[in-house]
Amino acid sequence: METKAKHIRKRRRAAKKAVRTALALLLAAIVTLGGIFAARAIHEARLRAEYVPLTADEIDIARLKGEAAETDPARLSVARSALSLVGKVHYFWGGKSYSIGPDPKWGEMTEVESGGSSTTGEMRPYGLDCSGFVAWCFLQQGLTNEELESQVGLGTWAQWENSEEISWKELRVGDIVFQNSYPTNKGNHVGVCIGFNEKGKPVFAHCALGFDNVVVTPAGDVFHYARRPGFFS
Repeated sequence: METKAKHIRKRRRAAKKAVRTALALLLAAIVTLGGIFAARAIHEARLRAEYVPLTADEIDIARLKGEAAETDPARLSVARSALSLVGKVHYFWGGKSYSIGPDPKWGEMTEVESGGSSTTGEMRPYGLDCSGFVAWCFLQQGLTNEELESQVGLGTWAQWENSEEISWKELRVGDIVFQNSYPTNKGNHVGVCIGFNEKGKPVFAHCALGFDNVVVTPAGDVFHYARRPGFFS
């Protein structure tokens, strides 16, 4: 018969083995998670590094690839309207325009009256915000103001509501992309697809506070949601 002392020793050995096994599993999990987090950090860093404005030559390549991939003249016209403002219009929080062609108010020093921005109360050259830029691009397609509001929208929320979700593989020239999904309390940013870079990835024209102008960039770590405006329905 097993003595009590021997039984206790066996239980202690079993307990130590269980602890060693648990520690080994924990270490393996930490290594795995560390690898996952490291890979994610590298991926996010790469995306941030990609989020830089394209050069004029790179924009031309993207435009030509977009034209080669797209047959709908309405979509190509939206892209041409977007590209016509690259480097020409400052970012202005709350900036909208119903002007056909360049707005004569762009560039005039104006106080930012809309709340909710770090620029509120500042005097800045008048221009467009991100949703105002997208709206202006579609307005150039002959829409009335009422059609613009119902088929596209003036603000990011309205532009989200007036569009339908698509996958990134379905993105075509003229489709729009968002930073965040609605509902959100994080704010948002929107741009329009104007073509594809040399790697075949979509690139987007948008009016960005960070660049204080209309620029063309890859999605980077900014744009995450692709949608199709009702204008194309």
